[in-house]
Amino acid sequence: MNADPLTTKVTDGIAVVALGSAKRMYFDAEMGDALTESLQEFAGDPKIRVVIVTGGAPGYFNRHFSIPALIDFAEAVRASGREWPDNAAYHGGFFDKALAICETMPKPVIAAISGTALAGAFEFTLACDIRIAEDGDYLIGLPETELGLLPGAGGAQRLPRTIGPAAALWHIMMGYPLKPREAEKRGLVHEAVSGKAIHRAMEIAKRLCSHTPEPLAYIKRLVRSAIETPLADGLALERNLFMRLCVSDEALARMCSYEAKKITDPARSVEA
Repeated sequence: MNADPLTTKVTDGIAVVALGSAKRMYFDAEMGDALTESLQEFAGDPKIRVVIVTGGAPGYFNRHFSIPALIDFAEAVRASGREWPDNAAYHGGFFDKALAICETMPKPVIAAISGTALAGAFEFTLACDIRIAEDGDYLIGLPETELGLLPGAGGAQRLPRTIGPAAALWHIMMGYPLKPREAEKRGLVHEAVSGKAIHRAMEIAKRLCSHTPEPLAYIKRLVRSAIETPLADGLALERNLFMRLCVSDEALARMCSYEAKKITDPARSVEA
């Protein structure tokens, strides 16, 4: 056991980041900086095809941001007399950088939720492309209202984009985190699995690695920008990216391979 902020491992083009350790289960600035650095490295490494983020402390993905650290920060800022009108400029710190890297890197990022993921920890998973939770007696969600707060790392922006405004209002205002199966039912995670989340995440990662990287990068770009992009602009970009792939050597080879198989069985999908 150690108190490292995180550990990383790379296997067959799949990078796994494990947050914390048995002695460290809370987000803080040191962990955030280490996470940002690791994600930035993997984002720029062409040999890495998929990134998985999971928990390093038994029973936890990560509990939440360190409350003592937040109290120290709040007291220092309060003493400074600074105020925040609605239009005050905000310059993001480590948390925002890590979230932005997850959302913009041209490769899939999977959150393998291995235990409790509350507040900032769950907000981080919302920036991941896929969320897999292992079933268990633990909680997922945004309970900030219990502390007189609101989600401060994008939860009130990303959750409505994930489950819709009405459902997000209910979840955030009530402040009741959910067990994994209920989180799956309500759309907070894509799957709740009976086994280990990391095992299912690895299955998904291997499946994604069987695809060529360019379509996955383009799909991520299109889907993540769809809400903010006018439909006509989005359709134009989609068609342009489709044509760019259509004439590529890899796509032509796969299409020819599929056509040569002459598959007509209605129970079989497209097979390259």
